[in-house]
Amino acid sequence: MLLSWPPLIGQSSTEPALHHRGDPDTSDRPIVVKKARTNSLIPEDASGEYMLGHPGEAVEITMQFGDLSGYISRQGDGESDSGTPLTFFFDQTSMHGQELRFATRQIHGIWYSFQGTIVRGPGKTKEDEGYYLLEGELVQHNAVEKTEIRRSVSLKSGRQFS
Repeated sequence: MLLSWPPLIGQSSTEPALHHRGDPDTSDRPIVVKKARTNSLIPEDASGEYMLGHPGEAVEITMQFGDLSGYISRQGDGESDSGTPLTFFFDQTSMHGQELRFATRQIHGIWYSFQGTIVRGPGKTKEDEGYYLLEGELVQHNAVEKTEIRRSVSLKSGRQFS
């Protein structure tokens, strides 16, 4: 039994060539590989919760692939938000060497900024409170009253369970 192939109509026998296959929207633009934003020397396993002092108040830091993100959570203390849980998400961040910086978004005219580092603390294992310390200057900004409250902090990391 002979197999017959359908006739190749409209094709010419030319030299093999590469043909463009791809998304026509990106054909005229180069592919850009994003480099890490930072040259941080802070270990990524220092990501986690750092206690501000009062129960339920903390700084949550996430370092992943050279990016810094996180938030500050605390109870409101103003007339309109007294006792209400507030979350101040990081808006601007940077990490370089041992230093990290962040500024939060504003809620009810209040926002925070931080400049400092993360160092090894007294905890023996990651399961111990204080295995890492977030040290530096934390500033509470009040845009309504145009005031700043600055304080040097050494915040203990929370317990990390594997």
